[in-house]
Amino acid sequence: HSMRDEDLFGGLLPKEGEDREEYMEHLPADAKHVWTCRVGRQPSQARHYVDDEREAAALLAQLGAATRIGQEKEREQAAVQLQLDEAAAASIDGDAVGERAAAAADEQSLRSALECMDEIEEQISGFQLAFFLDYDGTLTPIVENPSEAKLSEEARSVVRALSYRFPTAIVSGRARATAQGLMQLDGLYYAGSHGFDILGPDGSNYKMAESFRPSLEEAKVKLEEQLAHIAGALVEDNNFSVSAHYRMVAEEEREAVNEAVERIVAEMPMLRRTYGKMVYELRPSAEWDKGKAVEWLIENWIKRSCELPVFPIYIGDDVTDEDAFRVMGGLGGFGIIVSDFPRLITDTAASYALRSPLEVLHFLDHFAFSSPSAPPSERISALVAGGSAAESESEASPFVERRTPAERYSER
Repeated sequence: HSMRDEDLFGGLLPKEGEDREEYMEHLPADAKHVWTCRVGRQPSQARHYVDDEREAAALLAQLGAATRIGQEKEREQAAVQLQLDEAAAASIDGDAVGERAAAAADEQSLRSALECMDEIEEQISGFQLAFFLDYDGTLTPIVENPSEAKLSEEARSVVRALSYRFPTAIVSGRARATAQGLMQLDGLYYAGSHGFDILGPDGSNYKMAESFRPSLEEAKVKLEEQLAHIAGALVEDNNFSVSAHYRMVAEEEREAVNEAVERIVAEMPMLRRTYGKMVYELRPSAEWDKGKAVEWLIENWIKRSCELPVFPIYIGDDVTDEDAFRVMGGLGGFGIIVSDFPRLITDTAASYALRSPLEVLHFLDHFAFSSPSAPPSERISALVAGGSAAESESEASPFVERRTPAERYSER
């Protein structure tokens, strides 16, 4: 946006009688097109503009997403093709096997929620939407060290706006206080430790298995002792569960993590082991999970503040989220699984799929800022009266006016 940038913009414009622009020699040899964009509406040699730094950030995020989504599709196609090739190689009639495998993959593959928005809008018409969101792998990408899974400001803005229009809950395997610290948002329901510790926006608290806390503390100490010599192993205290992360453990040492967890479960029958993405978890042996937590939330808290029947939408990416997906039909809603390769998923109770946390934000953004399905409610009125909702609802979506930046700026 400075005069130095104008010099660069000018150097990238075609000169009469010249094949390449002044600065093109510094670009890759196969570069055929240059796209220039100025921040601000002042006269410029740039061919496009954005209004401010926020729009510039949204544009960069969208361009990066387009690249990543294209790469994800290529990887998925390569994985599917590998399966077909293996099936063909293992069969005398390889062509027939390949055709059957391809047909089965197409028939069983989950549809993208983003491509089914009209259908979804029809389903939710006349209902009070309620959103239930996992954190890791859903609102943020999966990272090697759980402490590095930070929520972006764009994601925080979308979830904040969503909560002003609809009841919104974070349902995470993390400790409830940890989930709150990561989100940094009031006005949400928080169900931590896979739903064993639930907090409402008004401060109401429900703890399912507080009597198990001493056993979990003992299990944490034992795990830390037994995994201390394994590089990369992480033990996380989630208050009502204990996690043993092995994502950063060398392949040859991962069985040692498994054996350590097995020993502790054998010694402590009041706990049970569950599985997640590169993590083992010790939980109370009580019959409770994310699905039961969602049922409890809707029945005991959310329904009481809604005039219309509740339509729940649960979004998650892990095995533990399947407990919630399985109860969605009985609650009158549906689940959405987040996966890099939704075409390869055949064993989920989810109804739709999204490919990444970025697609999750685009899906939520639709309801947070533009969906006509949000009825007025006393909760929103109370927030507006307090000022915070009015300020936030006046903000533009970080994804810019319902059109992607690529679509918007192609019109200029």
